Amino acid sequence: MNKGNKKKLYSFLGIALGVVLLTGCTQNFCSNIDKANIAYTYDMGVTVYVDNVESIPEAFKESGNEKYWTVKLNGSDSGVFAYIPVGTETVEKNDSTKRITTRYTAKKAEFLDSIIATAVSNNYAVPSYSYFKAMDEKLLATAIEEKNKDLAPADQITASNLTAAMINVFSDPDTLGKADGSDINYESILLNYGYVKFSGVVGTDGVRSDELWGQWDAWNEEIAAEIGEDQVPQNDFANLYKNQINAKLANARSCISTKPGYFGHYGNSSNISANVTQKTWKDAWKKGFFEGLIVYPVASLIDVIAYGIDPQLSGLGQVLSILIVTVIVRLLILAATFKSTLDQQRTQALQPQLAKIQAKYPNSNTNKDEAQRLQQEQMALYKRNKINPLSMLITLVVQFPVFICVWGAMQGSSVLASGSILNLRLSDTISSVLTNFSKGWATNATGWWTAAILFIAMAVFQIGAMMIPQWINKKKLKSIPKTSANPAQDKNGSSMKMMSWFMVIFTIIMGFALPAAMGLYWAVGALISLAQTLITQSIMAKKNKKAR
Repeated sequence: MNKGNKKKLYSFLGIALGVVLLTGCTQNFCSNIDKANIAYTYDMGVTVYVDNVESIPEAFKESGNEKYWTVKLNGSDSGVFAYIPVGTETVEKNDSTKRITTRYTAKKAEFLDSIIATAVSNNYAVPSYSYFKAMDEKLLATAIEEKNKDLAPADQITASNLTAAMINVFSDPDTLGKADGSDINYESILLNYGYVKFSGVVGTDGVRSDELWGQWDAWNEEIAAEIGEDQVPQNDFANLYKNQINAKLANARSCISTKPGYFGHYGNSSNISANVTQKTWKDAWKKGFFEGLIVYPVASLIDVIAYGIDPQLSGLGQVLSILIVTVIVRLLILAATFKSTLDQQRTQALQPQLAKIQAKYPNSNTNKDEAQRLQQEQMALYKRNKINPLSMLITLVVQFPVFICVWGAMQGSSVLASGSILNLRLSDTISSVLTNFSKGWATNATGWWTAAILFIAMAVFQIGAMMIPQWINKKKLKSIPKTSANPAQDKNGSSMKMMSWFMVIFTIIMGFALPAAMGLYWAVGALISLAQTLITQSIMAKKNKKAR
């Protein structure tokens, strides 16, 4: 491989690495309140709320052990009963002693119980039953206070009008949600205000601070003073708990929304939507230049189109919004890079003449004089045809940041994190779906076949967009008689072919790791590029025919 091609290959490798690194460079729009709302979907406590004693399973109605109780509001008994489903686990320690550990069996407590299981396996002290009960009581009382701040005095929630339906996140009191056929209760007090458990504390000015974990830490101190230090999370359990929640929050990016609402697929079963605050263009500029210039406008356009087509965000509106936005973005790129794109097409049309020039200098890769004369004749050919070879870099310079920003917009779009199309959720990565062979994949219940078809289409379109222009040029070059062997030309062609296939493979690998929304954007973009190439080649061929 000659030095020129080495430089090109190293440049592409640098760009490829840059794509991988810069995809995380667009800022995350999730505010701390958004993150607190998302955190609540994973730990919704251990307490189940019902409207009568008859709804409590017999195992949790034993007297004298506080397994169920009447919810009090401002010191008064309400008509709501609460109970905590529990089980026990016998753990044998290294010294052959046995320890009985309480496990929390409410379906909504699955994530918390998995943390407890990890803590037990590491011999961490687990907080007591009384601690979890006290934490849930504090959260409910605070959530009702926050709700009442938003209500007129006549509509305030009191012990006399509180019901379990006003509290529970789902239509059933103890459920996994949609997996059990239960719907989300968007009027739920806890769904709307449960975030306070993970937010900041209220200051002397009455304003809750914009931070995470402040309230949780404060409540732990209060509960410790009430029931004892040994009953609350110790440092090892507290660190484990926070790390597990923070790991979920680190992956949350779908928080760009032009209106407040419930979006996404969160919780241990990925079936709960989280309350996301409205974001403005002004907020985007505070995040950064590209966030204000491209990321937010693209995400906003997706919002407007998706809501306009399908206000319920069932999936079809999001897909059509991606298609429309892809066309708009590609047209804008084409307008910004028209001159360089035209030069690129003209250069491809000159390949037969370039091949003739290269044939005159078969030793240009080893002979400096031949290499210099080859370069002079090539530049003269470009000049006669008014082509600036360097102008073709403009396309790359424009496309690169736009690609990164569009990726950031689609990762951050709240509407794309909601709904599904043929059971495929647009916020899920293609790889996560195709590697999931859990129950229902064969019937497309998990969107497996939808993801497979999307991935295949994206790969085929990408191969076509990258390789068809070269195949067209190769066909043109066949009409040129080859007077002698040209090792330099053959080596150059081999190097270019290797680079092209490397680009194709890299693109397909990246596509496998992309969210389905971005995969759709990339597939449609490749199809547009392919159509653009075929149309341009057809026009150039007709012009050349007339010129003869």
